[in-house]
Amino acid sequence: MSEKAKNLSAEVKESLGYLFFKNPVLVTGLVIGQLAAGDTTLQNGAALSVAYFFIVVPVLVFASAFGRKLPKWSKLVCYMIISALMLVPSYLICEGFSATIFDSVGIYPALLAVSTVPVVYSEKFAENQSLSKAFFNGIFLALGFALTALFLGAAREFFGSGSLWGYKFAEASFPAVKLPFWGFILLGFMAAGVNGIREIAKKPEPEVFKDREEKV
Repeated sequence: MSEKAKNLSAEVKESLGYLFFKNPVLVTGLVIGQLAAGDTTLQNGAALSVAYFFIVVPVLVFASAFGRKLPKWSKLVCYMIISALMLVPSYLICEGFSATIFDSVGIYPALLAVSTVPVVYSEKFAENQSLSKAFFNGIFLALGFALTALFLGAAREFFGSGSLWGYKFAEASFPAVKLPFWGFILLGFMAAGVNGIREIAKKPEPEVFKDREEKV
């Protein structure tokens, strides 16, 4: 295997951690508020996942390619503008599944556009990464977010209204589970589960996003 292929394989392997043991929501606590408040159904989880993918990947790639060349005062502005513009294709894709799916999540896609990864991570990490590493980081950050969002949305919809994707499956319901308070509780249990599995698997504690006080 060539040196280039080995480096690419190592980048993919490192980025894979964002799916679970370095999950951006459950392990590093990013955008937890947006999910707790806005991810109340499986459709909402899907819409937020699509939006996050289109926000994170292009911004990280752009930061890797051009971030070091930009004046420091303009970087965050550029990243936020790109994030905001990428909400357009995510909206069009979601509209193909349902005309109202994107509307049901309210302001939360916009809040994702100015969250930690596109705003802070881009400057502090992606600018110093190769294009390929920034790309793979973006892909797996988005996939890790999607796994969390889809599971959380499905659980809240099922227990909150006895349905999934709008289709009724059960009569019993617990509407309070759709409140932000219960969103935080469920995310807490999910995070505890991931941490417990990490301990059992003897995986090291992730060192990403150490500058937690700078989160948006």
